[in-house]
Amino acid sequence: MSPQLLAPPPALPKVQRSADGQMTGADAQTSLQALYDVAGQIRAALVELQSEVRLAQGNSDAQGR
Repeated sequence: MSPQLLAPPPALPKVQRSADGQMTGADAQTSLQALYDVAGQIRAALVELQSEVRLAQGNSDAQGR
């Protein structure tokens, strides 16, 4: 299996706030977009890992769903 797939998942990004602890709509949108990007990376790694497990088990449908 690929060593990159066995590594821990990426760290979740910090929520953006101003110096006084307030969050604007723009801060929320930026933070959510960063979180969505990390979630996509984790999902892509999971799909690839599932595909490699299927190949290792000898299943003919290695593409998955």
